[in-house]
Amino acid sequence: MSSILLTDPEQAKNALQWLYRTQVKDQVADGKRLRASVKPETRKDAQNAHFHSLIGQISEHIGGDLADPDDAKRILLSAFRIDTLKDFADEWKKFGDLRIGRGLRGETVLMGNQTRDLSVKLAAVFIVWLEAFGAEHNIRFRAPKSWEEGR
Repeated sequence: MSSILLTDPEQAKNALQWLYRTQVKDQVADGKRLRASVKPETRKDAQNAHFHSLIGQISEHIGGDLADPDDAKRILLSAFRIDTLKDFADEWKKFGDLRIGRGLRGETVLMGNQTRDLSVKLAAVFIVWLEAFGAEHNIRFRAPKSWEEGR
């Protein structure tokens, strides 16, 4: 899946033509069906990109249990919840309680927190929390790509 920020008419035209040439034309010619979607950017989209970038950089720097970015996201979100539960109790109530369940194959499954469910407020606090966590571990974060593009 491709996601491109469209910022002005000429850039949008060029970006859509590029997508057609590089990703759409050959696949459709091969008989694949694709679904296209264009929607307004939300503040949450930018927040998601930002905290995913921070999590990836933390994962790269620290390694160990955080070496896999998907694992790191869950581990960091869990610690963030614990650290902010008292101050943001009303926001966290929307998530319900964290639960540990048994999977279909007998495995342990953690259920509850998903970053996609973070409110704009919690996502903003999560970004600040990740930056503080990174500072505690001497991580010098790189600017997100969206900032490099003049955002």
